[in-house]
Amino acid sequence: MAAPRASRGRPGLGPVAERLVGVSPTLLLVAIAGLWFLPIVGAITTSLRPGYTQSSAWWTDLLNPSTWTLGAYRVALSNSANNTFPEAMFNTFAIAVPATLIPVLVASWAAYALVWIPFKGHGVLLGSIVALIAVPIYAILIPLLQAYSTGAHLTLPIIDKTVTLFPDVGLAGTLPAVWLTHIGAALPFSVFLLTYAMARLPRSLVDNAHVDGASHIQIYWHVILPLSAPALAALGVLLFVWSWNDFVIALTMIGGGNPSALPVTVRFGSFSAAVGGPVVLAALMIHSLVSIAVFLGLQRYFVRGLLAGIE
Repeated sequence: MAAPRASRGRPGLGPVAERLVGVSPTLLLVAIAGLWFLPIVGAITTSLRPGYTQSSAWWTDLLNPSTWTLGAYRVALSNSANNTFPEAMFNTFAIAVPATLIPVLVASWAAYALVWIPFKGHGVLLGSIVALIAVPIYAILIPLLQAYSTGAHLTLPIIDKTVTLFPDVGLAGTLPAVWLTHIGAALPFSVFLLTYAMARLPRSLVDNAHVDGASHIQIYWHVILPLSAPALAALGVLLFVWSWNDFVIALTMIGGGNPSALPVTVRFGSFSAAVGGPVVLAALMIHSLVSIAVFLGLQRYFVRGLLAGIE
């Protein structure tokens, strides 16, 4: 008589308990996602509710879409003395677009040189760039602001001569001050990511292009750049979302000296006091939709691009 087959389940657990143990991680993740998404549902519902229902809880209108209205969104997108959201959105675009495109472009040039152009000190330069990733940008914001305001000067003690390291160009309180800070903060990581992404490309492609008489500019533009598109897109998404949602750098570099140049994230406080909660939530949804659209539009490149730089 054959011996009974050993159970494949966990020892000491019945079939029901074993099934619960198997699905418990999924249930936990669903519960966490639900708790995370609940405030977002509340914000969306509140932004769609008419003004006369704002005295009741938002969930009373959650399953009653017939009462929803876009009035708060129309107010948020309209220009008035109390509503500075459209101007703030323009400022946010004016910060996020250069703070994304310039680091991606400059980092791709630097990564190409580090990977495909041999020169002495290559390892030292790359190591120095990687080390800069560990420097927190928020620790040097005040020195940067001082440099933007009055310039940076160094007095040499032996010859008693002052050397100007950074001229006084009056950048404090302007959008270029925010661009430069974002660019400087993003470049070390950007160069690191793109360097290792480009290093994974077949060297034979570049060697064959050199044999055919192509210059470095032609190889960069026609060979390396198209093959590095996933890494470039992933980096662009990261930098855009970071600069789009930035608060500290914009507040430090612009502050109260030039309120008309402040982005949405800094203006939300005064904006909420002027127009009320539902309109603020509508503005928040509009502001968030931009970064969500950028991420979804480049989603297929995102994971591939990140893995290209770290695998």
